[in-house]
Amino acid sequence: MSTDEFKVMRWHGGFDGPWGEAAVERYRRGGFDGLSLVPGADWAPRSLEFVRDLPGLRYLSLTARVSDDLEAFRIEGLEDLTLVTGSRRRVPETVQPRLRALCLTDRPGVDVASRFPRLERLRVGTWRGTDLEMICGAEHLTSVYLEGRRQTGTLAGAESCPAVEEFVSINYSVADSLPLRSLNGLREVKLLAASPTAPHGIIRFSDIASPNLVKVWISNPTVLEGFDILKELPRLREVRLVECRLSDAELQALNSLSGKVDVRIVDPKE
Repeated sequence: MSTDEFKVMRWHGGFDGPWGEAAVERYRRGGFDGLSLVPGADWAPRSLEFVRDLPGLRYLSLTARVSDDLEAFRIEGLEDLTLVTGSRRRVPETVQPRLRALCLTDRPGVDVASRFPRLERLRVGTWRGTDLEMICGAEHLTSVYLEGRRQTGTLAGAESCPAVEEFVSINYSVADSLPLRSLNGLREVKLLAASPTAPHGIIRFSDIASPNLVKVWISNPTVLEGFDILKELPRLREVRLVECRLSDAELQALNSLSGKVDVRIVDPKE
């Protein structure tokens, strides 16, 4: 989602001072429906209870250490929420029926289907999970972006998200790519497990071979197979392989791809 969809009030604690009644009045008089909040050196919110005073809030963005940020999950009208606070408090059992985009750091209680039923875009930083049960049954999810902590796990749960078009995992070692096979609308796939993250198990191009696939990046797989199917993908434009230890036959298969496909092979050890 773009901020152009909202009328966003930007408040910087370092320039505008501590949040207070003057800030609320400015929001109300300006006809805003979004707030981008940047704390300053002399002020940072202790909690987010003040957002209750902002009528019609549809967009909220906050990147700062705030231990009590739970009020953000109680705003039913929110459509776009960025909440990078480092809080580990469990997401409350509330429903945000209009939320379409969510960016946050990992925490308990992120269950997309039950708490954010219309969510389209999800980004999770410092992610600790070892499977994708948190997105299981998320029917409207089109984009998943997970920044792991060099853990090993599975993609179990992704198979029940039929609308996913973009799937990115970073610093996460995938046991098997099979759960992605049912995602027929994939346009972009990045499965990145660069050292010192443990290598992926088995990655098959056939599991991500959507007719819509445009871009695929893979790093550090133990097994990478199914190169021939890449020829059959009419929209493919970019293949980037890092630490993939390719055979001569696999290199030949890549060299035989259409000139429209940008193929880049990187071995950091060279």
